[in-house]
Amino acid sequence: GWGEFEYILAENVNSVVSVLFDSVSIGDNSQQILYSTLIDHRGNNLPSTLINPKIIIKQKSDDTAYIVGEESSTGFKIVRAGQSSNPVPVDLYIVEMGE
Repeated sequence: GWGEFEYILAENVNSVVSVLFDSVSIGDNSQQILYSTLIDHRGNNLPSTLINPKIIIKQKSDDTAYIVGEESSTGFKIVRAGQSSNPVPVDLYIVEMGE
């Protein structure tokens, strides 16, 4: 596999601030995603390049996926946690931060 993925999560719930540091094992099945192959919620194709994109993943099941490395202007790499061979459904929020 890819090994371990370490992350920090900060949240503020009802004025209580919590910080969590954790690591998870990530699987072998990374997938390179190109923006040009994606469709937005209105059915429109995304452009082939974005300026300074950032990806936020919203999980849709108990399985988890992560962005590996940095997003590029043409795409990103995503990987599922663990060694499961099942698909991991997610919603992707893709934000173009601009220059």
